[in-house]
Amino acid sequence: MIKGINHVGIVVKNADEVIGFLRDTFGAEEINRVEFPELQQVSCIVKIGSGCFEIMEPTGPDGAAGKFLETKGGGLHHISLLCDDVAATCDELEGKGLKIVGKMFDRPSKLAFLHPKSGKGILYELAETPSVEVSKG
Repeated sequence: MIKGINHVGIVVKNADEVIGFLRDTFGAEEINRVEFPELQQVSCIVKIGSGCFEIMEPTGPDGAAGKFLETKGGGLHHISLLCDDVAATCDELEGKGLKIVGKMFDRPSKLAFLHPKSGKGILYELAETPSVEVSKG
């Protein structure tokens, strides 16, 4: 069951510049920063009020963020939806004929993605753990 929006993922060329802008303009607070060498990106969770952004900066050209920056110039990458049970949600969506990609069920914060062709051009991330909680642990 979908519980709500978890965060909005944005690919940027320079995370520090964007986070500084968000902080100075909107009072944003960076609550977590993690480097993912296998994905060739750094992800920063930024909180504004009760909402969150994932600011994604590529660290190499071959990861999803690097390819997205190269082809699209950055911007909106995905919308993360919080759900009770990612595996069950994936089963339900696949039962409706939708394509799920990038299942990551072997990590503490389970994730999967609804392919953009199934999501009417939008990449949806399905997550079990709220972004704010991921940053605490």
